[in-house]
Parts: sequence; C-alpha cells; structure tokens
Amino acid sequence: MSSIKERVKKARDFGTGAWNWFMNRSHLDRLPLRKTPDYMRQWGGKWYWTGALITIAFTYEVLTGVILLLYYNPASPYPSTQYILNSVPFGKLLLATHLYGAYAMIVLVYIHMFRNYFVGAYKKPRELQWIIGVLLLALTIGAGYFGYSLSGDVLSYDAQDVGRGIASLIPVLGQWLVSVGFGNGTTTSLFTKFLGYHIIMVGLIALLFGYHFYLAEANTMLPSSKISKYRAPASTPETENMKPWYPSNLLYLVELGLLTIGFIVFIPSFVGLFPNTPILISPFPGPLPTSAAAALIPPYPPWFLLFVYKAVDFGMFTNYMGPLNASIVFGLLPLIYFLVIPFLDRGNSLHPLDRPITTSLGIISIVYLIILSVWGAFTPGLIIPSTQVALVLLPPAIITFAAIFGISKMWKKGKLKIGNKSTTSSFFIFISGLVVAVILTGYSFSYFVGHASILSLGKLVLSGGAMGFLAIGTAKTSDQLPDQKFKKIPTGAYVAIALLTFMCWVLLGLSLKLDPISQAMTVGMALGTVLIFSGIALAIYRRIIYGE
Repeated sequence: MSSIKERVKKARDFGTGAWNWFMNRSHLDRLPLRKTPDYMRQWGGKWYWTGALITIAFTYEVLTGVILLLYYNPASPYPSTQYILNSVPFGKLLLATHLYGAYAMIVLVYIHMFRNYFVGAYKKPRELQWIIGVLLLALTIGAGYFGYSLSGDVLSYDAQDVGRGIASLIPVLGQWLVSVGFGNGTTTSLFTKFLGYHIIMVGLIALLFGYHFYLAEANTMLPSSKISKYRAPASTPETENMKPWYPSNLLYLVELGLLTIGFIVFIPSFVGLFPNTPILISPFPGPLPTSAAAALIPPYPPWFLLFVYKAVDFGMFTNYMGPLNASIVFGLLPLIYFLVIPFLDRGNSLHPLDRPITTSLGIISIVYLIILSVWGAFTPGLIIPSTQVALVLLPPAIITFAAIFGISKMWKKGKLKIGNKSTTSSFFIFISGLVVAVILTGYSFSYFVGHASILSLGKLVLSGGAMGFLAIGTAKTSDQLPDQKFKKIPTGAYVAIALLTFMCWVLLGLSLKLDPISQAMTVGMALGTVLIFSGIALAIYRRIIYGE
C-alpha cells in the first residue's frame, strides 16, 4: 500500500513539476487576466462560461477551415468537396466536424445571448459589450450562411437562390447587391465571392471578439445574484480569497475545451455512420442540383435560417415584396430590438420578474424561433393562410405575457418567494419549461379552435395546467446545488484518471489501424471519445485537488 502511495506521489510531483516548467517558460501565468470566484467553476457555473465555449468552437472552426481551404477550389466547388470527402485522409472527418462546429457555435451564441438577456447583462456598464455581442451573432449567422453555401450541392444552390431573391427586392440597392454579392453569373465568380465573404466575416468575428473579450475583462463578469442583489451596475471585484487565473481558470478552460471539441467531433462522426440521415442535419453535402436525386429534395435553406424561410410562406407575405418583408419582420426587426434593448430598458433592476416586458419578449423570441424552424423543416414551401398563422403565433404571445405579468405581480406583492442562493439554474429551468409549455398550449389552443372536442379541450387544459405548474412551481424553488467540497480521495481519483487514460490510449491505438478515408468517421468517434474522457479525467483531478 505504501509503495502505491509513493508512486502516486511521485507521479503527482512529476506532473506538477512538468506543468510548472511549461508555465514558467510560456509565461501564461503572467497574463493580466482577472480572477473569478469559486462558484463560477462549480456545479452550475458553466452558465458563466458560455462565451468561452463559443471561443473554443470558433478556434476549432478556424483550424479546420484553414486545412479545408488547402483543398477547396471555388471554380469547381462540388468536385473539390467530393475530393475532400473521398480522397483526402480524414477529409470526411474534417468537413463534417467543421460543419457541426459551426452549428455548435451558432447554438452557443444563441444560448449566450439569451442567458445574458434574461439576467440583464446588457445594463450599465455593459451596454457596448452587449451591442458587440449582438453584432457577433449576426456575423456568425452570416459566416454560417456563406460557408454552408460553398459545397456546391443542391442545398447550397437553394440557399444562394433564397439569398439572391431577397437581395434583389431591396429598393434602389437590390441589383447592385446581387452583382456584388453573387457575381456575374458564372460558377467561379459566385463561389469565389462566397468564399471571400466567408473568410471576411470570420476575420470580423475574430476582431470584434477580441474587443468583446477586452470589455468583458474590463467590466468583469456579471456576479451572482447573492453579490449583485439584482442591482445594476454590478461587477465582480477581486478579493484575496479568489484563486489566481493560473492554474484554476486555465485548467477549467482546458476541461471545457476538451469536452466541447470532443462533442463537436463525436456527434457528426456518429451521425455520419447512418446513410439515411435527414439532409438538413446530415454532416455531408447532398446531391448535385442537376441530378435526379435533387428533384426529391425540397428547397431548404440552412436550418439556422428556417425561421425566416418559413415566414416567407405566410399568406401576408406571398406578394412580390413578400420575401423581403418577411425577412425584415422576422429577421431584421428582432436584431434591431436586441441591439437597442440597453437603451430601452434603463432601469437598475436585474431581476427577470422586475422586467416583465423584456422577459416576456425574450421568451416569445425563443418560442417563435423554435416554432418557425420546426414549421419550416416539416412544411417547406407550403403556403400558410394568415388565419392559421395568427392561430399559431398569437396564443403563445398572449399566454406568455399573461403568465409573466401574473407571476411578476405575485412576486412584487411578496406572494412568490424565490431562493436567495442563486436563481441562475432555477430561472433557466423555468424558462425552458415555460417555452415548451407555451408551445404546447398554443398548439393545443389552435387545434381546439379548428377541431373542438372533449379530447382537444382536455389537451388544452392539461398543457395549460402544466405551463402554470412549471412557471410558478419552478420559480418558487431554486434547485441550484449548494456549493460542495468534494471529499479528497487522491488514490481513488488517480486510479480513475489512470483508467480513463488507459482507455484513451486503447482507443487511439485501435483508431490508428483504421483507414483514414473510408473509416474516417469511426476514427472520429474514437477521437471524440478520447477528448471527452480526457475532459472527464481533468475534471476529476481539478475537483479533487481544488474542491470544485
């Protein structure tokens, strides 16, 4: 037993010495990065690091994008894409994970924005930081659109056709924008411009993100409600009991990075093993637009633009200017709203229930984003009468406003108590539950109007009751786990880390025997698993050593 403990101690001392050597030579420990409170690295603390997750995904996108750029030829987009898939070692893995990395980045940007929206992170002194964040959302979607369109498959041309049609309708500038944005009509001109715009937008994202990060450091992270008391301006002052950026935050970021990239690699690798994956979520390009198979595929845009695409099918937008008007109503106006919200909501309260209008509009935005995206995926190109649009979209808005204002009124009168430890986890469960319940209640209501029966009435009552239960019940309680110090069991922890490390080496060894072209996705599953296991091993080490 003593020899095992001695070996563990020697291994630990060796690892610590090697790590200290690296940090001393790299000077990473001297970076002027702010310290953060322990609660930001404990259970539930990942809400504070959504921006870091975006940065990790963006870094992965840049690295894989540079490699793909070496093989891509805009003069022959589809053949060069097929060459990457079928002839470049690990080409399938690179292309699939680059696509899904973009998807992950878009989803994370939405999560990051709405999280900060609901906690009031746009209030002073973070107004400019928020505005730059919204611009980064727009640039991320734009970069995703241009990148998605580079493959030269049927979905690529469909996306280009939708974009060209909307741009051509813009008064005065329409034809000029089509010429500048979509070239002179040749394949080389079109895809060269799209590749250029994709790279330009990625560069703008990098530049704006640098300033966004600087402002985040200068303004500090928005503290927990226990510190801020829900009042703005709120900051996180550094105290002596805070751990330094190195090694605490650095190790935590490495842990998040391994897990994030692990899932970005694993998920498309797993999905890519199934030949009949729906084309909207397939990690591989579809057929050529001139092929017989392309005739069977509806004209889909990228899935992250489905909400605008479906709005074009609404009855009130079926006239000549309809596509442009739909894009303005469901795309441009929400973007403008989020840009100016710091100047519309200038109060000092950060509590969501003190801001019922902004909270309601945020929930409605999420509800509409989900409804329109799902609607567009299942009914592409199907014209929806205005009455049906109203029956689907108005009930969720009415229900949300009524629920939030009712809960807000109860809270202000002291009839609703919310846990004081932290409302982050509880409130986001409240938001998630309410979004789902609002969608179900709105659907049940519209179905009841068109098909009145005891059964449809029962569905409406059940969904409405579930909505009320989720909204009030979850708001009353906070399921945020109290800060816990994990028991220090070094020997057991290092055994677990050793087992995970052994499994990683086994998987890497097995993957080396696989063909890098025909079995690239299997290699991706192994590599993704290795990264995830490595993240878990680091999490065990960090939680045992630092009690986080």
